[in-house]
Amino acid sequence: MNSSASFNRKLLSTMIAACIATGAYAQGDSVEEVIVTGVRGAQEKAIDVKRNSAQIVDSVAAEDIGKLPDTTIADSLQRITGIQIQRSGGQGSVVSVRGMGQVLSTMNGEYFLTPASMTTNGVNFTDVPASLVSGLNVSKSQSAAQLEGGIGGSIDVLTRRSLELDEGLSGSVRLQGSSGSITETTDPELSGLVGWNFEDTAAMSLAFSYGESTLAENQGRLRADRVAEGWGCSSSCADLDGNGNTNGDFINPMSWNSPEFSAREIERERLGLAYNFNLAVSDALELNADIFYTSMDEKAAGQFIYLGNQIGGRAGFHEYTLVTGKPAIVNPGDGTLGGQPFYATDMNMMVSGFRAGVLGDYRESSALNSNVELKYDNGDAFTGSARWVSGNADNDNNNLTLAQVSNALMVKRSPTTDPVNINPGAIDDGLIYPMHVKVNSGSVLAELDPAMITKLANPEAWYLHSGWIESTYAESDFDVLRFDGNYKFADEGLTSVDFGYRFADRSTTFNNMSFFSPSGVIKDGVELLNKYHEVGYATGQAGSTGTAAGLTYDPLPVVEITDAKLNGYIGNVSNFGDALKGFNVNIPMIDTRKIDDPIAFNDMIYGKGQRIVNPDRSYAITDSKQSFHFQANFDKALNDTFTVSGNTGVRYVKTDLTVTQNITDPKKLNPLILAGTDPNHTTYMDLGDKITNINYNDFLPSLNLNLGIADDFKVKLAFDKRMTLQDLDRLGQGSITYLSSEETVVDPVTGESVKEPFQRVSSRQNNGNPYLKPWSANVFNIAGEWYPSENAIVSIGYFNIDVKSFTYTKVEKNPTLADSDGVVRRGGEEQTVSNGSGGTVKGWEFSYQQSFDFLPGMLANTGMTFNYTYSPTKSPSSELLPNGDVAPFNNTAEDQANLVLWYQDDKFEARVAANYLGDQYQGKTSGWMWNPTNKDKGMPRYLKETLFVDVTTAYNLSEDLQITLAVNNLTEEDNITYTQWEDFVDSYNIFERRITAGVNYKF
Repeated sequence: MNSSASFNRKLLSTMIAACIATGAYAQGDSVEEVIVTGVRGAQEKAIDVKRNSAQIVDSVAAEDIGKLPDTTIADSLQRITGIQIQRSGGQGSVVSVRGMGQVLSTMNGEYFLTPASMTTNGVNFTDVPASLVSGLNVSKSQSAAQLEGGIGGSIDVLTRRSLELDEGLSGSVRLQGSSGSITETTDPELSGLVGWNFEDTAAMSLAFSYGESTLAENQGRLRADRVAEGWGCSSSCADLDGNGNTNGDFINPMSWNSPEFSAREIERERLGLAYNFNLAVSDALELNADIFYTSMDEKAAGQFIYLGNQIGGRAGFHEYTLVTGKPAIVNPGDGTLGGQPFYATDMNMMVSGFRAGVLGDYRESSALNSNVELKYDNGDAFTGSARWVSGNADNDNNNLTLAQVSNALMVKRSPTTDPVNINPGAIDDGLIYPMHVKVNSGSVLAELDPAMITKLANPEAWYLHSGWIESTYAESDFDVLRFDGNYKFADEGLTSVDFGYRFADRSTTFNNMSFFSPSGVIKDGVELLNKYHEVGYATGQAGSTGTAAGLTYDPLPVVEITDAKLNGYIGNVSNFGDALKGFNVNIPMIDTRKIDDPIAFNDMIYGKGQRIVNPDRSYAITDSKQSFHFQANFDKALNDTFTVSGNTGVRYVKTDLTVTQNITDPKKLNPLILAGTDPNHTTYMDLGDKITNINYNDFLPSLNLNLGIADDFKVKLAFDKRMTLQDLDRLGQGSITYLSSEETVVDPVTGESVKEPFQRVSSRQNNGNPYLKPWSANVFNIAGEWYPSENAIVSIGYFNIDVKSFTYTKVEKNPTLADSDGVVRRGGEEQTVSNGSGGTVKGWEFSYQQSFDFLPGMLANTGMTFNYTYSPTKSPSSELLPNGDVAPFNNTAEDQANLVLWYQDDKFEARVAANYLGDQYQGKTSGWMWNPTNKDKGMPRYLKETLFVDVTTAYNLSEDLQITLAVNNLTEEDNITYTQWEDFVDSYNIFERRITAGVNYKF
């Protein structure tokens, strides 16, 4: 990746900023400092945090300076009860708490920006190096003094304060290398911390992390299609399953061009810096200053292939049976739901050609978060702090697709010539090559005829059917000013009150863009632009409307694989990922490893182009919040056995929201772009701004009540009300109208078949709605905690999240939608983002952690963590599954368990961690073929149960020098998704095993 220059610029600006740093993050004062050494110390600190918190809290502590227990922040969080993660390239990324993706992320108790979750109300730690973090606290109950924003809970990322370091110069450095079982590269990472503490009066430190990684991303996507034995026949219909009649319908994963398999590599170059400055100004004043900077360049690129027919479609099944006399559908599947009685996972068909190509995501992102805090404590009743926080983040993403096909296509190339075949070397001999496809639990088996394999290896068989770039650019900045105080009354009873004021202002701009290149078509003296470079499209859209109207030829350049423009870029590809087996082909394709700048590559092929904003998917949002909180803290010994403690209070939040959307008209497409009335191939005109101002007033009460029984038991009761804004896309995006091609009708005068001079409206999608109410929920918790020793805990808890407001897409028929000429005829489907209510998430959590220091011999060096979460969810009663049950709410697994076993002595430590998730509901997939009898449209999708196992080991060569070895995803577990039936798989994410070796040195 050619990113060193950008990294050097970012590094220089950050180091300058660090030298004049005026920002700080202060860790919560309620956390007692415990010296952490190794896996034992990390577990015991987590227990200590949970014991001393008035809220229901779980914690992860770093085992040493810059050493979280897992590779990523998300990987460490998944060990906590109720936390589930999504994976990118096998590593943890998006985090949900108790089945809710609406999670607040803070740093040392205050809001901070990450590029990956800039426009969402969720958490994605992909951009943040784990080595910069000293701990993580997950709050499952809220107090009035905590920030609002998480429905499932909140995650506080803790960074190190310099006054906690030893006096004088100290620090650590770690060098490690990792390799994957699929990528087989060696990836370096350098991290560490250097600090100086001057007599516990002034201190500063700089934590750093730089790493490169190459991760495997092997995927398979199967999109279902319906094959009816009575239709879809090119010549005559056949008995596809051999049962003696042709009445059956089959749902199969072989949509005519959609089953996609890809092998990509994710290359990440990541830099992180955390600068901290502490100063004891006087006996009463302490200044904390911090800057936290992250930057990441990412390239996820590789090859894909579609298994479907480019010609023939569903007819390929019939052709196979007619030619061979054998069944095309080997297993008819389960037909109990009605509507479509059978599904197929083992099938045969005749094919004539394929579609393949390049997929690439290119992302550059950075974030700079800083604050300054002045704390006052002179030993009297009043203590307080003033704090200023500021941040800025940006995320620039370009998605490149290059599709090549092997079929022939007749296109008229000039006004005066006849159509010609633009791919003279095409595979053009019809549906005569058999292909067998079988969907298995972990991969798809696809077997081709040897003659087809030979033809696919010929470079002259291929040309670039289309190539395009979709882009997004998001930028956000925020400022926070807050004042917090505490007034202490007594050591018992009403001990103190917390109070404070906070003002926060955040501004976010999001631009969705498409890339357009010269088309060769001149209109009114101006050359029109083209998006997909899809030869033959323009004449296909040459109806009565759009800039392509009246066009009788297509001048777009034809780029064959043998084209001189591609010299040096073409290689032979035989690997389309571990999700596809048996497909022993060798296809000449563009080598993505040689494309570092997708825009420059596109310009080289198609001419100098430009990114143009899609106004219907772009927006700007400013949200300003003022909040006041008041909280009473209490602690009372009822007798020698029982104590009661906790807090109660209310947080008032006033939100002023300004949503700026772009005004568009479905009949006013950009006149500079070659297209019909299909908005996917062009873009709307920006007709000005629509500005919506909305405000919300929320009172968020909370109660945390702890009943202590002797010194060993606690019962915690908690209730709080929560709210958070919608994802910004849901508020800011506009509408897009889809029109179908001109229909053929009979002229009532001549009796001839003619095309209508307009296009019928098919649907309107209203993807944003500024009037959406925030997510809100009432949350109840009860937990029992038993501390049989200083290093052990057994806890069991129950939670109930009653979601009062959430978001869903409402689909209904709208008879007032107009066709392309403005006339209302039969209307169309309308999809609108709307508020819903009535979702519930509830469940039980069990946790056991202990160091077995009471056991004899070597067993005294062992310990374990085990937890289990049972969390059934329920959507509103109207959301039904095909079997009549109410659908789950949100994407969550009902069963989750973690088991961590560890050993630690003076020299050696080892840790084995296993994370189990049951089947996770992924929502329903809809479509005309998914219509079981007497039930709501759509079939449920589930992510199959998974068990991920990680192993870490370390050996101390001396007090200051340590070597480490870690294995992530030991058993090479994958993510497999199925629709309705467990064997009807619709997607595969294949993850690799990764081995990391390193050396740590402390001074």
